[in-house]
Amino acid sequence: MTESAPTSGIRAEFRLPDLTLPFPPPAPRPDGDRLRAEACDRALRRGVLGPRGHQRLMTGRTLDLGVALTGAAEPGRARVVLDWFLWVLLLDDRIDDGPWARDGMLAAFTESALAIVRGVPDPAYRAHDDEPMLADLAGDLWPRTAALANAAWRHRFGEHLARHLWAQCDQVERRTAGKPMDVRGYVAARRDLFGADLFFDLMEAADGRVLAARERPAVLRASAADVLAWTNDVYSLEKDLAFGEPANLVCLLRDERGGSWQDAVDAAHRMIVERAGEFRSARRAADPAYAGRLADVLAASLDWHRSVPRYHWQAAERVDTRQSPPSLLWPSFESDPYALYERLRDDFPLVRDEPLDAWLVSRHADVRAALTEPRLTPRNYAWQLAPMFGPTVLQMEGREHAAHRAFLTPAFRGRALERLAASVRATAERLADDVAARIAAGDDADLVEGFTRRLPIDVVVRALGLPAEDAPLFQEWYRAGFSYLGNYRQDPATLARGLTSRDELYAYLEPHVAERRARPADDLLSVLCTVRVDGELLPDSMVKGFCGALLGAGGETTDRALASLLANLLDAPHVLADLRADPGLAGAVWAESLRRNPPVHVVLRQADGPVDLPCGRVPDGATVACLVGSANRDPRRFRDPDRFDPRRSAAVEREFTGASTHLAFGAGRHFCLGAQLARMEAEIAVNVLLERLPDLRWADGFAPVETGLLTRAPDELLVTAR
Repeated sequence: MTESAPTSGIRAEFRLPDLTLPFPPPAPRPDGDRLRAEACDRALRRGVLGPRGHQRLMTGRTLDLGVALTGAAEPGRARVVLDWFLWVLLLDDRIDDGPWARDGMLAAFTESALAIVRGVPDPAYRAHDDEPMLADLAGDLWPRTAALANAAWRHRFGEHLARHLWAQCDQVERRTAGKPMDVRGYVAARRDLFGADLFFDLMEAADGRVLAARERPAVLRASAADVLAWTNDVYSLEKDLAFGEPANLVCLLRDERGGSWQDAVDAAHRMIVERAGEFRSARRAADPAYAGRLADVLAASLDWHRSVPRYHWQAAERVDTRQSPPSLLWPSFESDPYALYERLRDDFPLVRDEPLDAWLVSRHADVRAALTEPRLTPRNYAWQLAPMFGPTVLQMEGREHAAHRAFLTPAFRGRALERLAASVRATAERLADDVAARIAAGDDADLVEGFTRRLPIDVVVRALGLPAEDAPLFQEWYRAGFSYLGNYRQDPATLARGLTSRDELYAYLEPHVAERRARPADDLLSVLCTVRVDGELLPDSMVKGFCGALLGAGGETTDRALASLLANLLDAPHVLADLRADPGLAGAVWAESLRRNPPVHVVLRQADGPVDLPCGRVPDGATVACLVGSANRDPRRFRDPDRFDPRRSAAVEREFTGASTHLAFGAGRHFCLGAQLARMEAEIAVNVLLERLPDLRWADGFAPVETGLLTRAPDELLVTAR
């Protein structure tokens, strides 16, 4: 990326052009809604789309352009076109928002996809079942596509797919390496990046009229592709500036020619008008029906870009990027969210995050109000968690929630905690001794890998009454499960890994559930297996679902919270010295760490009717993202909120109840059941570490780095005690 390339937060003002094309919009298909539903349902069944994405595509206009591409094709052929449109759209999202922009993942995917289409052995990706989009391509989408036309058409389509995918790979590489592209090079590559030739091929095959080259002049297709791609660039300028994406015609025009952002937008507008004129000229030499189909697509595309907020978020024609609200999906949010939280609190206390499809609330008063408002329900777990674990107490409401919480509460209080305390101490001592032995051998030790990730899972396994030696089995299960819960981007591979891990966990639990049904013991699994709600035992599926949810909630969150606690302590030697001198300060230290660095930064709720918060009205049906990480650092509630100050609260006991000032454990009727268990774990863990390693400090040259979006903490804590 060059110095002048845009980054998120860049200031730009421009007016969107009054772009018109001399083609009337196509007549809508009478079965368009049915086609949309069939495409979304198929993608959900095939695992390439999650429940959240399915809901959004069914209720929005994102697939309108795909429906327009089908023209008047008979339904079976039209479905192939729309399925490809959705497949490419999801791939684009994974590249932009997901993990594919690194580590060669996209290149490996490309090689495998092309092997499927070309029917050749696939050395790079032999097991398509592991990747939902490849499994879908191999098992359903490509066989239906190949049946549309002859071998020559299939070869041409395969080459256009290759050009599209390799262009995406090249763009990812350039973005990662900061390699600039000039306007001329970008114009040549943009047709392939947009994938227009793919859809033009599909249009021919869907219509049942694969044309000879003379009937579809190259200049006609090229000019149509450029109009489509450049129109996309103009309307996605706000998004690309926000996400720091320099590969946009307008951005490159400004870099190359200078001037204002408006000058660059106007230059792109002139290029589109000129290219549309070339299209009109080339029409005369083309097959009339084919040229008419392309003209319909251009008109539909312009309407789509104007009306669908996928790419631009400000309703007015004049765009000022200072008014573009931050999105949780910005890359900068994961690297450092705190400056963006401040901007949200100050300028956008209630705002719709279009890429996330949620309303953000960021001030302490608003987040607390949202978490305690009965009409902001946990129904979001119907897509966020239920497909993984079925109904759990997290998503229950009213009487059902009260009944299930009542029998679970004793397992996290009083004598149950006392019974666990000894095993927590024994586990912490064993892990601390392992860390000490590593340091004594002359190595630095990672407290995340060697301590914070292992302790909570051991505790959960013991609480359930499962064999302690099986604890290592649960590490991957709980991480995959929590990744599913936090998969706001609805990445298909993350969804698939989560479901696979769930199946493995359930298979492991099955004999243990059967044993507790027959011979109950004094543990949480026995409680789940023997309790009756409305006179009925919980079904096995719900028992196993509760166990899975407990592993995710009790494992990941405590792991991350402990990592942040240790980071805060080691970054504050004076606090560390006070705690060594007085282990009774552990509760205050823990409460302040939870405030400053909560393990969960975002909690979702669903509006059941319009809801008024101090910051404004949330519309009916909206998903509300309660930004706990922002609320806990709101200067309206906490003085000097970025400072780690364990003496901030004079009422430490309150900070582990529903009356806490911080919101790390939530608020209201869904206040965390495990708050007291987490307190006990942390207080024992940190004091044991300091007993075993009285000279604990950072390894030379090491500084912790927070990572994560939903859950956040350092992934590594390198320490020494020499």
